[in-house]
Amino acid sequence: MKYMLLAYTNHEAWAAATREWTTTGQMPAEVAAACAFFAELGQELVASGEFVATEGLADPAHSRTVRPSAGAPVATDGPFAESKDVLVSYGIVDCATPERAAEIAARVVAATGDTVEVRPLMNQNGEL
Repeated sequence: MKYMLLAYTNHEAWAAATREWTTTGQMPAEVAAACAFFAELGQELVASGEFVATEGLADPAHSRTVRPSAGAPVATDGPFAESKDVLVSYGIVDCATPERAAEIAARVVAATGDTVEVRPLMNQNGEL
């Protein structure tokens, strides 16, 4: 079964790391450590056949949200809702059990301190 792993981090920490990287031209140490961890984890998941996809997301300042409105949907700049945490990346894994998906997510949490939501993906028939 496929699972989506949604990683959330504190927006202020995200913004501070982005400012540091932009200002100094150097990747902050915590970002470099996270990148190294994700590279290693990705190699492991490819080797085990569990890797499907993963992507990091741009800062929420680059987002657009489309909401229903009287008459027609309206697009606005910014993320979906006011929140201290923002969605920063996602991964899709194909695991034999939900426990295995949670185990992978736990490794991400331990390495990054981020919160990771694990959600099963439905098939084309709307079934888990």
